[in-house]
Amino acid sequence: MSESAFDAGERRAVEAAMIYRYGQLVPLTEADVELRLVPGTEERTSCPALYWNERGVQFVVCRTGPKRYRSYFFYTDDEQFRIGEHDYDGIEDCVRNLLQLQTDHERIRKGIFSGATAKDLGGDDEYFPPPILL
Repeated sequence: MSESAFDAGERRAVEAAMIYRYGQLVPLTEADVELRLVPGTEERTSCPALYWNERGVQFVVCRTGPKRYRSYFFYTDDEQFRIGEHDYDGIEDCVRNLLQLQTDHERIRKGIFSGATAKDLGGDDEYFPPPILL
């Protein structure tokens, strides 16, 4: 990859979210991923992506078109999650929702393994839909 597929503003948006979440920058790696852009088809399209790994979780933010983004997080090959059913038209919303959903998912995972209830975890009555398992 000779030229960055993400402009400086897009990278800054991702870096700002990392600083807010982790208190520091995390190394970003540019990659190419193959995605199904059209639901119900098997056709895959190569898309540029930003990848990082932090605290045992891997994250991918993909550009699916001009100012169109899709994101995923995963722990293992068997635990992969897509953020929402539709692509985002802003990288800021895409990354913010990616990090928030992963945080919520991590709280749920820890609660399940610890025997804690939603009340113990400080849950509220707001509903957060489940992630889409790939």
